[in-house]
Amino acid sequence: MNRIAMYVIAAIVAITLLLFTCTFQVRFNQTAIVTTFRKIGRVVEEPGLHFKWPYPIQSVKHYDSRVRVLETRLENVMTKDSQLVIAQVFLAWKIEDPRTFFQVITSEASADKRLNERLRSALGLFAEYDFHDLLTSETGESGAGQSNLAAIESRIKELLENPSDQAAGVESAYGIKPVAVGISRFILPENTSKAVFERMKKTRETIAADTSSSGQAEAERITSKAESDARTIESFARVRADAIRAEGDLEAAALAAQLARNERFAILLQKLQALEAIISKDTKVILPASQWPFDMLMGPDGMPIKIAAPQRAEGGN
Repeated sequence: MNRIAMYVIAAIVAITLLLFTCTFQVRFNQTAIVTTFRKIGRVVEEPGLHFKWPYPIQSVKHYDSRVRVLETRLENVMTKDSQLVIAQVFLAWKIEDPRTFFQVITSEASADKRLNERLRSALGLFAEYDFHDLLTSETGESGAGQSNLAAIESRIKELLENPSDQAAGVESAYGIKPVAVGISRFILPENTSKAVFERMKKTRETIAADTSSSGQAEAERITSKAESDARTIESFARVRADAIRAEGDLEAAALAAQLARNERFAILLQKLQALEAIISKDTKVILPASQWPFDMLMGPDGMPIKIAAPQRAEGGN
């Protein structure tokens, strides 16, 4: 009985070892390369449990299929106008072709080394821009402004995918796909910072002087226009006043001529007009009877003249 139990245990152990050597697992974030006598047999991307021949017939190499990030060291780069700046670039990449990656790179550490070399070489793009241009934006065909640093990032990614020389892109050469490239740090040395601040100060002073000059010119234009308008209005008012004065002089001369012809009639007319104005307002005035113009209401005997009230017609006739 003990011997049978030992046989069963030995069989279970043998089956377990056989399953262990003949199966492999692929996680959801992995890609597996199955090699037969160190030659690529198949690529397994579906997660789960898979079968293979035991070692040394077949072996499995697992690669992480997720996006990973590589960051370069701080590098000194020279701009087109010989200004020294310090830049650090990162690259987000993933394995696009596991076969090519296995044949050429074999390890992720080797991939980081080769990509780092290409990124450092691509930093030479800074030499195509003046330092001032790195801090400004350029306008594309659509009219939207794009930072020149962003343009450098795009060009670095293009160089990784399609180099300008005879070298192949990283995808065809290494099976690696660049997902994104960015400048993580952009540092100015102390002497460069002082020069930049001095240049910015001069630029701001120039802008302020131009703005002040424009404002002064605009103020002078507004003042000149206001003075011209004031002179025009004053001239028009003077001409109008002269016309009114001349018209009044003509009327006064006509009245003076009438008074000269019949002075007593003119005085009588003024009295009648004054009485009409006073009586029409239904005003009670207590004055001496001899007071002008009420002297016209006195009779020859010195007594007031009785004025009968007008009678209203009866029956509407």
